[in-house]
Amino acid sequence: MPLSPTSSTLITFRITVSENIEDAVSGELMTRAVTLVPCGHTFNEDTVIQCLARNKLCPLDRTFIERYAPNYTVRQLAETAESHPLEEIKHEPSEEAVEHFLRGQELAEKGDHATAIEALLQSLQLTPTYEKAQAYLEFCLKRSSEDSSSSQPIPLSLVEKGKEKSLSSTGFPKERYTELLFNLLGEPSIQENSILKKILENQLEELMSQDSEELTEKEKISYKWTEKLLEENKKIRQFAVEKLQQIYRSFSSLSPAAPQSSISTSSSSTTSTKEIQILSPPFINPISMIALYNAIIQIHFLKGNGDFIAQAAILDNIYKIKSTLSVEEKVPYIFQQLFTLAASHSSLKFEENIKESKAFTLSNYSSYLLNINRLLLWQKLPGGTEYLNQSQIKALPLKKKGELLMQWIGDHGKNISTLCLYGSGLTSLPPELWQLAKLQKLDLNKNQLAAIPVEIGQLSQLHWLGLDSNQLTALPAEIRQLSKLQTLRLSSNRLTNIPTEIGQLSQLQWLGLASNQLTVIPAEIGQLSQLYWLYLSDNRLTIIPGEIGQLSQLQTLDLRSSQLTAIPAEIGQLSQLQWLGLANNQLTTIPAEIGRLTKLQKLDLRSNHLATIPPEIGQLSQLQELLLNGNQLTAIPVEIRQLSKLCELRIEGDRF
Repeated sequence: MPLSPTSSTLITFRITVSENIEDAVSGELMTRAVTLVPCGHTFNEDTVIQCLARNKLCPLDRTFIERYAPNYTVRQLAETAESHPLEEIKHEPSEEAVEHFLRGQELAEKGDHATAIEALLQSLQLTPTYEKAQAYLEFCLKRSSEDSSSSQPIPLSLVEKGKEKSLSSTGFPKERYTELLFNLLGEPSIQENSILKKILENQLEELMSQDSEELTEKEKISYKWTEKLLEENKKIRQFAVEKLQQIYRSFSSLSPAAPQSSISTSSSSTTSTKEIQILSPPFINPISMIALYNAIIQIHFLKGNGDFIAQAAILDNIYKIKSTLSVEEKVPYIFQQLFTLAASHSSLKFEENIKESKAFTLSNYSSYLLNINRLLLWQKLPGGTEYLNQSQIKALPLKKKGELLMQWIGDHGKNISTLCLYGSGLTSLPPELWQLAKLQKLDLNKNQLAAIPVEIGQLSQLHWLGLDSNQLTALPAEIRQLSKLQTLRLSSNRLTNIPTEIGQLSQLQWLGLASNQLTVIPAEIGQLSQLYWLYLSDNRLTIIPGEIGQLSQLQTLDLRSSQLTAIPAEIGQLSQLQWLGLANNQLTTIPAEIGRLTKLQKLDLRSNHLATIPPEIGQLSQLQELLLNGNQLTAIPVEIRQLSKLCELRIEGDRF
């Protein structure tokens, strides 16, 4: 079934047998080979599913994944073949790498193996694929190990470098070490090596059981060798494994780690979702659970950085998990909810291989998360529910059903301009959403989204974007590409900052940022020359940038319930302002420039620390409502008598 090219680059297809071909990422033999378009790299389908769920980029060259072709290999034409090589290119070592190698070789021949190791490591850092340096390093490590006592397995020259840049520059070595171990434990090649996996789990367990933020000398050395475990092609460096085994000698004869648990279900076809039972945590390796939990968080927060504790709290909120549960208890609880939700969209026989499909693995989590969210989206598309209710479609397993969405959108979604996904239960946004190129209004309010992918910038026709009441902590800089956006609703999230690129939304008229955790507003907000409504209430703001005075069209400015201690004088430049909310702050003064707001109709200054009001308030000729109650006023200026249109004046709770 030939596919049409998705770009100007011509592509041809040919059927290929995937037998005995290894996946370049996982190292596993391909059983369900698929090929990415347009880059042409072939992987196991599970690898591609994880990429789509995480960042939609090819793991080899970071090309955006437009689609993938099952059981086909994509071959670029001759003129583009070099830009997408299908086989690994071996780079020649640099001159500097050769110099370090020759020095290491000379030292090794003299029997100075400890110093030779340092020279060879420098060579490999410059050219990781330098095979001669690798071979000599392994030789020197073995000789060094034979010459060392068990109490001193690492050369002293390496110990003395415990405070070298790789550690001291991090500021938080324990945190970085923990993150490194989590990431390594997620690598398939390490998961398959039971001894190495156990060593890493032991390191992680030791780190997490300590109160100190500083690493011991042993841990600093271990950290250094752990960093060297994988080469760029994700193959394990054997010399690093040998050094770690020297540090943790007790693991040289370990038996394989216990396998992860699985879900048991009733064999009856009428089994309800409530009957899905999870094996108790003792049957599951605790360290594996921790690594899996960390990986799940990274899937939801895309960039994989940020406040881990805050992210874990958000994940708990998404899955309604009690904060008192341990990680070992949380992971089964998450999978139980995921499988229950999957069962509501498809048969309990999720996949062809039931045992594999019910295992607690990152691959399963990514697959279920992606396909559940695909169906949640599909149900809201025009004609989507009717299509999914067809008997032949309803009978399909969840994964097979989800994979049909891309083609269905290609056939039926080209002209969709409005999409309401309000309260749909979305926990991530399927990549198929970005195919809706003509979308003008997208309502994602009241879902459970923790992050917005960078691909949001592809919806270049958007006029209205609603993201109220989600779990967002940040916005991608690519939001700047929504050049036609007029309304952006982001209230009731967990945003701690706003990207400066927001200033490029030149057509924006409505910006809602109420009920977040903002501590600062970027000065670039002053570039929003068409803005009429700006809602910033219930945040943690202490100041407002003076650039706010550049919003010449602004009519409503809500700054209530923050921590403002002052208002910039530039506020007097808002000549079109009609409503100004400053209640529940920590203001002690109001700038005299407020008298220049000649179109202001309502001024809310309740519950501050004001002792006086500037006499310029008498210049607000259109003012109808003035709320001053809950301050420390002992008098009000006589100029207030000039407010001929004033209908309501509140001063109770002051000190008259």
